[in-house]
Amino acid sequence: MLYAIISDIHGNLEALSAVLERIDSLPVERVYCLGDIVGYGADPEECMHRALDRANGAIRGNHDKAAAGLLDLTWFNRMAREAIEWTRRALSAQTLDRLRRLPQGPIMVDEGILLCHGTPYDEDVYMTDEDSIAQSYACLDASFPDIRFCFHGHTHFPLVISRKKRGGRVNVATGVEKTHLEKGAVYLINPGSVGQPRDGIALASFGILDAAQMVYSNIRVPYRIDIAQNKIRQARLPDMLAERLGQGK
Repeated sequence: MLYAIISDIHGNLEALSAVLERIDSLPVERVYCLGDIVGYGADPEECMHRALDRANGAIRGNHDKAAAGLLDLTWFNRMAREAIEWTRRALSAQTLDRLRRLPQGPIMVDEGILLCHGTPYDEDVYMTDEDSIAQSYACLDASFPDIRFCFHGHTHFPLVISRKKRGGRVNVATGVEKTHLEKGAVYLINPGSVGQPRDGIALASFGILDAAQMVYSNIRVPYRIDIAQNKIRQARLPDMLAERLGQGK
């Protein structure tokens, strides 16, 4: 089985279109989305339709919750608040309803595969340090003991975290294009961001899990950044949201 994992699209239609085109060129059988389909970018409506119509399973992110009126905007910085308020106005009533109905993670979508936005124990927590990683593994041990792959987003940084046995050493790998997976290990995998990468690489990022060959690949795709930037500026969204796309930050 070949799975594609996408996350943190953030209203960037040019990036999403490039990623879906690459996915469609591969023998992918299932596509899963880890949330934050909207926010920051200027094409929330089309991204919602393209992502959800293509995905076999999807969960909500914090920007999705906020745009749907399910999360207080004081949680966000000024630029993010402005983008969320603009997104609410830009979405149709039907699409807002679809956004509100996105399920909260974590959800199990296949045998051994779990989807979450931030961490398996809290959808809004960033998995960025030893404590959040340890709590994530503790949550899997207690509530999802049969999970082999927990996919998460939120940070916009691609990485592969592995643990061979309960209570064993945890390994964190960043910047790795291909990972050969070990039988019996449990993985926390972030595919990076489709629409707003933050690791200094201005390319759309997503993941491919080859469950048969036991290989995970982080794939980067170029897209028309200039078009996405122009749309942000034409919508009168904060200019920094356009600038950062070219910086991958």
